[in-house]
Amino acid sequence: MKGFALNLLDSHGNEHFDNVKHFIAADDNGSFGLLAGHAPMIAVLRYGLARFCDSTGIWRYAAFPGGVLRFADNQLNVVTVRYFLGDERGNICEQLAEAMERTDSEIRKARATLAEIEHSLVRRLIDLSGRSL
Repeated sequence: MKGFALNLLDSHGNEHFDNVKHFIAADDNGSFGLLAGHAPMIAVLRYGLARFCDSTGIWRYAAFPGGVLRFADNQLNVVTVRYFLGDERGNICEQLAEAMERTDSEIRKARATLAEIEHSLVRRLIDLSGRSL
């Protein structure tokens, strides 16, 4: 069985795999699989785990917080903000969950900082206009 090329791209870099035999992922419609020679397609991946197998029969797991998949000309490209790759499913899921928790915490802190800045600006504008709170 012939394979296809897989490129995983995120904000930290990319990885390339030759001769991938199977790729299994999920979008909002559910799980799907790709084999070499599949018709061209684009899918929006949901948060979760994908897996792929190369010609040696080794399955690898990739965890995504979502992403876009494009398959054309026997080449699969997956673009995401961040992915985690490994041979152990549980560890990969934990890494993704921890990263998403850190990101959520950073977003909450940024929103709180912006709210403080906005409040300070409103107070300053009121002071400059000569009105009191």
